[in-house]
Amino acid sequence: MNPSDIVDIARGEPDFHTPEHIKQAAIDAIHGNFTKYTPQPGIQPLREAIATKFARENGVHVSPDDVVVSCGGKHSVEQTIRATVGPGDEVLIITPHWFAYPAQVRMAGATPVFVDADRNDAYIPDPWRIRDAITSRTRLLILNSPSNPTGAVYPEETLEAIAMLALEHHLYVLSDEVYERLVYDEARHISIASLNEDIALRTITVNSVSKTHAMTGWRIGYAALPDGLAGKVVDIQKNSTSAPCAISQRAALAALTADQSHVDVMLSAYRRRRSWLLKNLEDAPGLAWAAPRGTFYCFVCMEGWKGKRLGSVEVVDGATFADALLRGAGVRVLAATDFGAPDHIRISFAVGDDVLDEGLARMKALLS
Repeated sequence: MNPSDIVDIARGEPDFHTPEHIKQAAIDAIHGNFTKYTPQPGIQPLREAIATKFARENGVHVSPDDVVVSCGGKHSVEQTIRATVGPGDEVLIITPHWFAYPAQVRMAGATPVFVDADRNDAYIPDPWRIRDAITSRTRLLILNSPSNPTGAVYPEETLEAIAMLALEHHLYVLSDEVYERLVYDEARHISIASLNEDIALRTITVNSVSKTHAMTGWRIGYAALPDGLAGKVVDIQKNSTSAPCAISQRAALAALTADQSHVDVMLSAYRRRRSWLLKNLEDAPGLAWAAPRGTFYCFVCMEGWKGKRLGSVEVVDGATFADALLRGAGVRVLAATDFGAPDHIRISFAVGDDVLDEGLARMKALLS
């Protein structure tokens, strides 16, 4: 099939362009010759803005000295893992999970331990399952709410139970919150570090400007690191990437401190597309899903097609199902094997309305 004929509803980034005032901040930085190395943890005004943002929006109170700016949210997560665990340690990961977590844990020499969350529970983890997975070697628990790929948003009572477990067993919690502003219906994002002072001292809160401000290519992430961990992360960063791009830091400063109206514009579009996607899935046979409460993804189980032929492909798992959609309909979705869910696919609604319409129409036609 000609690549130009393929409709891509797999992409995990906003289809919106970076807002003009953010781009202008970068242009001003260039013309002002702000193009040299910066301090390893990031420029002071940006770290101050991040600390203010955490306090105002998340109820997480940290000093700018506890903030480290990095080359993207993925970089912040990876450095946090390296700073908190090593060989012989175990890290709990709620699954389905973002694909990078297990690889990053293994790169640190530690062992990922997976705790299943069920579709029937809207992929909200059961604290009792987490408790059962804790051993004497467990050092870190990774949370991702709103969750990529499932769209789950963890309610306060779940976070409170998880916080009690973390404190009881002296675990660090890595809370990946890069989709925090993208929530729907009555869902509400809560930072686990906001629950009480004790869990705040054990929680690393990671965020970025990529999803909220349509800045994926600018590569700016950040983390609030208590308990002296900021110094450890800075030591790692200065011997690997050094500080992130000076120009991108100035753009991120504008994103966090200037006009925020673009966030509501994007969220309104995602809300509309989410409703349209869910309506279309109701007419697609053999599929099951839990309506996403956050992010811009819908996580779809295709077990109803296992053992059947779809076009020229015999479907045995999510990967072959995705291949069948590509071959038979020219629609690209993401197989969820690397997310720990081999019988699932991920569909993105962070694509243009026309792209989503065409992709869903082709998919329904093939499945019918």
